[in-house]
Amino acid sequence: MTVSHHDVHGLVALRLCDAPSHVVADVTRELGPPQVVPDREPDLVVRFVDRLAPVGDLRLLGLHDAAFDDEHFYLLDAQRRRARVDLRRVGGPYEIVCEREIARIPLLIPLIGLYLVAAGHVLLHAASFVHRGHGVLVTGWQKGGKTETLLPFTASGAQYVADEWTVVAPDRGMYGLSAVARLWDWHLRELPQFWERITPAQRARLRVWRGYRRLYRALPRHDHVRAWPVRLLREASSDGGGPWQAVDGIAPAQLFGDGVWRGRAPLDRVFLPVLGEDPRTTVVPTDAKTVARRMVNSLDFERRTLTTAYQQFRFAFPDRVSPALESVRERELALLTEALADLPSYEIRHTYPVPLHDLYDAADPYC
Repeated sequence: MTVSHHDVHGLVALRLCDAPSHVVADVTRELGPPQVVPDREPDLVVRFVDRLAPVGDLRLLGLHDAAFDDEHFYLLDAQRRRARVDLRRVGGPYEIVCEREIARIPLLIPLIGLYLVAAGHVLLHAASFVHRGHGVLVTGWQKGGKTETLLPFTASGAQYVADEWTVVAPDRGMYGLSAVARLWDWHLRELPQFWERITPAQRARLRVWRGYRRLYRALPRHDHVRAWPVRLLREASSDGGGPWQAVDGIAPAQLFGDGVWRGRAPLDRVFLPVLGEDPRTTVVPTDAKTVARRMVNSLDFERRTLTTAYQQFRFAFPDRVSPALESVRERELALLTEALADLPSYEIRHTYPVPLHDLYDAADPYC
């Protein structure tokens, strides 16, 4: 049996048993490279088998979402390959069994988040960096401007901690978890020093997009036309209009070299970027408790795939209840309120797309 071990800053341990190479690569992108020797027993074991035979009749919940039989609940990928999960047991020692050809381990990041809560930490949808010795947490709703705040600071010498997910510790600390989730072409136009750090294939694809954008803008304007083909072409020409305008899943060292913070970082400031209609970029002091209360709702939103699976699980087995899932919101609120208490906190209001240097100039005095 082939075994690989992954660890989240000594807080959560994951063991993969007989995992196919594409799954190991996916987990490595999310959690970092495997450990040679594990330091602890795993919290979560994911085991792979050729096929999961149902016990009795298999009943589907949605065409490609989930299923259950007389004893077990399953999550499905697009080809209906199965992962057997028992959601009442999450938060304690637990095993998921997957069919070997499954596209990925379902719900990996939200499950890791549950185990972090059990360890007294919160996996927050947040970017983070260390600037002039101060650890800065940049959190908020999706598309609020977390990466846009991170990038100009790292371009000015700040050390990268995380882009998509930051682990918030209860003792004024934080840890990075994720790679750089996505760089848009307009980010690279504003910060050209990062252009040479993406791969030649990525640059070639973005040059094609830039060519299309120039061609579209050279054509006569059709803003009054509402037909869907014209509307689609118009939206595709706008910054942020489609994933082809971006580079995804970039290793931090590829972009930032030695400017990547390793291990625990201090937590000294909180920024909450939000989109607005005022063309000015402004910084407004806010209360850390308000940030905590807002972000608990964001965490609920980020956990929606797990919440949906839990509702399907309860439909299949109404008597099976998960204490960890039933209590996670209250526990996250208590942990975040404690971790962020009395920290200087600021709301950054800006438009989209925002000149990245404007974000830096507005936020830098508050670091």
